[in-house]
Amino acid sequence: MATLPKVLISRADYQIGGGVALRLRTQDTDMVINSLKFFPVATGEEFRDLLLALATSPPDAAKPTKFEQFVASHPSVPAAFSTIATPDSFADEEYYGINAFIFVNNAGVRQAVRYQMVPDRLVHLAAADAAKRSPNFLMEELPERLKRGPVTFHLRAQLAATGDSTKDPTNPWPDDRKVVELGVLTIDKALPNSGEVEKKLLFLPGELTDGIEQSDDPLIDVRNGAYALSFSQRNP
Repeated sequence: MATLPKVLISRADYQIGGGVALRLRTQDTDMVINSLKFFPVATGEEFRDLLLALATSPPDAAKPTKFEQFVASHPSVPAAFSTIATPDSFADEEYYGINAFIFVNNAGVRQAVRYQMVPDRLVHLAAADAAKRSPNFLMEELPERLKRGPVTFHLRAQLAATGDSTKDPTNPWPDDRKVVELGVLTIDKALPNSGEVEKKLLFLPGELTDGIEQSDDPLIDVRNGAYALSFSQRNP
């Protein structure tokens, strides 16, 4: 688990939230989910343009900055960023699957879902309190917490209803959609050589077992390609 650093842009703080990657070994399935409730853009091209706009909008950039111009034409960006806050621990944060997948049962019935991982309690820090913490406090806190006992999450699936879009990750499904329990995730230890192990891990959202299929969301293939490229560069 990791968070990307906060970027100061045009007097406003934006932080692309933390995430969790799970590998269900018995099912050969990867889940890559985020603290964002939905994604700021809908396509890989738009995400590229978002990052380029951020990179070319330092605090002293002329107004309107490239980032301000991008946000003006993409209202989903501030909407998505407003769904995240700094937790007091990775263990007290909720995580969402931004992409839709299709569950298919033995009778061939298809159901679109988005994953959720929900903690026993949700704790977000006030901005002033979060600003006092060290930049790496979340990574430092979790191993110490696990020494005192395991951390548990409820793994769930939100079910799409007829007409809900599966191809636009900026478009969350309504909160009243049914949510079903998939299981309980228990984390009981942190590896002492976690940094070394992480470099050897590759999680792909499109790595799926029989009975789970990709939806028509184009970002799934984009993420598969980007994560594979990142893996190859950290393991030349």
